[in-house]
Amino acid sequence: MQIICSKPELLKGIQTVQSAVSTKGTLPVLSNILLETSANQLKLAATDLEVGIKCFIKAEIVKEGSLTIPAKMFSDFIRTLWDDQEIKIVVDEAAKMEIRCGKARCVLSGLSKEEFPVLPDFQEDKAISIEVKILQEMIKKTVFSVSTDETRYILNGVYFILDKGVVKMVATDGRRLAFISRPVKENKAAFTVIIPSKAIKEVERLLTAESENTEVKISITENQVAFKIKETVIISRLIEGNFPNYEQVIPKQSGIKIKLATRDLLATTQRAALGCGDRGGAIKFILEKGRMRAIGAAQGRVEVEDELPVDYAGQLLEIAFNPAFVLDVLKNTENAEIVMEFSSALNPGVIRPSGDDQALSVIMPMRA
Repeated sequence: MQIICSKPELLKGIQTVQSAVSTKGTLPVLSNILLETSANQLKLAATDLEVGIKCFIKAEIVKEGSLTIPAKMFSDFIRTLWDDQEIKIVVDEAAKMEIRCGKARCVLSGLSKEEFPVLPDFQEDKAISIEVKILQEMIKKTVFSVSTDETRYILNGVYFILDKGVVKMVATDGRRLAFISRPVKENKAAFTVIIPSKAIKEVERLLTAESENTEVKISITENQVAFKIKETVIISRLIEGNFPNYEQVIPKQSGIKIKLATRDLLATTQRAALGCGDRGGAIKFILEKGRMRAIGAAQGRVEVEDELPVDYAGQLLEIAFNPAFVLDVLKNTENAEIVMEFSSALNPGVIRPSGDDQALSVIMPMRA
């Protein structure tokens, strides 16, 4: 193999696939990045057997070929090179790669393509399309609620539902739940799958660099999901099993509804959370006539209190939440105002973006 390319283009490709490189060291080839010529492009690919990422970059192909090389050393060396000088890469018969840029030179020993797991081609005929800005918003407002407890593997991903022109995403760790629903152009396909959080976070990472008008293609097969964003494809295994009935968790009615400025509640919650210390305590929200107080206290050593004016004239209500759960919702809300809903101190609270009845977070109360 012999190719010529620019540093910015090659580095962009490395950064795209590098997060899928395995760090566990189970198979040596999983610590490598695959470089393979394809027409007038260079393909880069990496996988840890759970998530695979491949992309295509511009390159002058002098001689076709392929090789997998250690990702970290390759990446670290390319980063040191000059932006304005072309990079020449040559692979010999002994699976050695020579990289030249100006007077700089690096030789790396690699492994053949045959040892690298095969990443399936993207199934264009089975794909649906969703606008980048819609998918980006849906991931942002749910992924923080995914469980990190590996013993509850069903909850280690986002529940993704497409039916009758509506896409829904749900995530829960058993103590909180995030839900969002959005209309899409696709109205023929229908499916329900659980996508691992690592894959969803990789999709979110790549979406941040895309323009609002770009569409994401999504292809679902029997046990895999693939996302195609321009010249990049992310492939992941699906989580098998039945997601809990999330609709049962969402309160059907609540007697108390208050509207608050998102920024003000965020600041108040952050202050009160300081009083909880480092052990993940609860903050108490006290709702009374004309105001809502937020109090955080840690075993008599520290107490922090703040309050916000609210349009409320009902009975006194005291309810405690994990402050991190409240902050996660507020930090991922673009709306200037949110609505908090309560029914009692023992029942879950709900936070919704004001004016959006198709997005919400449910938070279970704690003992203060």
